Amino acid sequence: MSTPPPPPPHNGPGGFQPPPGYQPYSGQPTAATTNSGMAVASLVLSLVGLVPCFWGLQIPGLLGIIFGFIGLKQTKDNARRGRGMAIAGLVIGIILVLIAVAVIIYVLTSDNCVRDGSSIVCT
Repeated sequence: MSTPPPPPPHNGPGGFQPPPGYQPYSGQPTAATTNSGMAVASLVLSLVGLVPCFWGLQIPGLLGIIFGFIGLKQTKDNARRGRGMAIAGLVIGIILVLIAVAVIIYVLTSDNCVRDGSSIVCT
């Protein structure tokens, strides 16, 4: 009685040896980098500030600025992605807050605007 030959060594995927000059597949997953949550929140809140009901009181834009600065700190060392989102949220938030402040100053100092009860009417 003869014994069957031993199976070939398992060197690559599917039990086949890789062609000469190629390294076998290691099978180890690479570390995935994640987006900074603060950078995403900064961009989303700044874009929410574009909705007309927030034009008078720009709270989303202000939060977008705060989260943008935090997102920039989190993405400084390239451990997380999203630096562009943080910058975009920061810029959009600053522009929205500056426009809201300019409109409020105009309404409060203009002779064309009259306060009528709880509302202000500008002509």
